[in-house]
Amino acid sequence: MNSGYNGPIGYLDRIRRTRGANFCRNAFLRTERGNRQNAVRLINDDRLLFATLFVLQPEIWERNLYQELSERNRTALNICQKIRSAKNPQDGTGGEISLKSEDVHSVMLWMFNTGAGEDGLSAEFDQILDITASVLVKTHHEKTVLPVIADLIFRRNRRGVYNHDLIWAFFQARDPQSLTHIAGKLRSSYKKDVELACQLLHIPEDTPLNTGRDKQKQYDAYLSWLKENSPYVYFTGESLQLTNAPSVCGVNLEAKYLCKDVSPRNNKPLTPLTDEEIANLEHFHEVEEEERAALATFSHNLHTKNESSWNEWMQYPVSKQVDIAKYGRRELA
Repeated sequence: MNSGYNGPIGYLDRIRRTRGANFCRNAFLRTERGNRQNAVRLINDDRLLFATLFVLQPEIWERNLYQELSERNRTALNICQKIRSAKNPQDGTGGEISLKSEDVHSVMLWMFNTGAGEDGLSAEFDQILDITASVLVKTHHEKTVLPVIADLIFRRNRRGVYNHDLIWAFFQARDPQSLTHIAGKLRSSYKKDVELACQLLHIPEDTPLNTGRDKQKQYDAYLSWLKENSPYVYFTGESLQLTNAPSVCGVNLEAKYLCKDVSPRNNKPLTPLTDEEIANLEHFHEVEEEERAALATFSHNLHTKNESSWNEWMQYPVSKQVDIAKYGRRELA
């Protein structure tokens, strides 16, 4: 599969893509035996894709070319060795490299961005992609790869192959806006895309999504929900490793009632609560859950529309707030 990366590619990449990995290996070995410098120049081409470096690993080690590789290529091979040794501790290689360094960060970006389109090359290659994505998001807080990860998740889902580690990595970003990359699949013409998007976004199974109009309506509704609630969204840590129906994020109704942004990582307010806000929450908890949801939604909408009226409304007893929020009374019109 060559979709995903559309940038320039090197000579060895073109051979591998058009003639296959084995032909590429043989061509590389013939070049090296005839002119070692030419082989080194080809593999150190800045345009080289990670997948080509990956398939040429045996030839690199066999011909003792490691020391002649570019720093990027050496680092990439060290990362592969570290991942391999983590899976097979008896291998004992790759332990010297730290996956937290900035040099590793930039090389991992190259590995993932140029490698994602080649997903399915081999089981080991796919595992390296998964771990690379995880380290980029979890350790380096890299968000630019999220659209690529999302696309890869759904491509694997169509093929019916394992994607749970990628899904886990994607949600480790703890970024409410990243949910739009999943929501976009609600409009897909592929049934599997729509089903997985609904599963990950926790959209009820009985939601009608049979026509293009249904899908567009649900997509618009979700974006509207996200726009309203993103300041109060937090991530739960649930994933497909834990449950078949993960609720990956929730809305902090207390924060929405107070119109106070929370950290999506830990569900805590970004600024400390004042004494007045603490007192307001005590009254907020006096009402039933359904009424708390109505209060939170009304509070957010009123604050967005008219902050002065919102300040006045927040001074009312909670019973009066409920009357206004739930039954549409017009005291604040």
